[in-house]
Amino acid sequence: METAPTLIFYAYTGKSEIGEDRWTDRTLPDYFYEDKDAARRDMLGLHAQLEADHANSYPPLCLERIETVPMTRSAIMALLNDGVGAIIGSYQVIEEIDVKHR
Repeated sequence: METAPTLIFYAYTGKSEIGEDRWTDRTLPDYFYEDKDAARRDMLGLHAQLEADHANSYPPLCLERIETVPMTRSAIMALLNDGVGAIIGSYQVIEEIDVKHR
């Protein structure tokens, strides 16, 4: 019997968003990337914008590697009904950069 595949995606977020509720609060949508370099490039673009904003302070930005649960029919139904958190098998921060004003 063939096993359903797990998938690897990448995303980035502020360090303050990392934690137990990372995938349950869906007030701000995440953008997911198939390619780590594309995710990192967009994260660095946001980083440059935040560093230029001298009026506010921001938490460090974190690049994440996300692995889904096996993508079965049930997993896809959970994704549709319960949101992205239902298919997150594991995730880890693979890079963190501070936002410092220049």
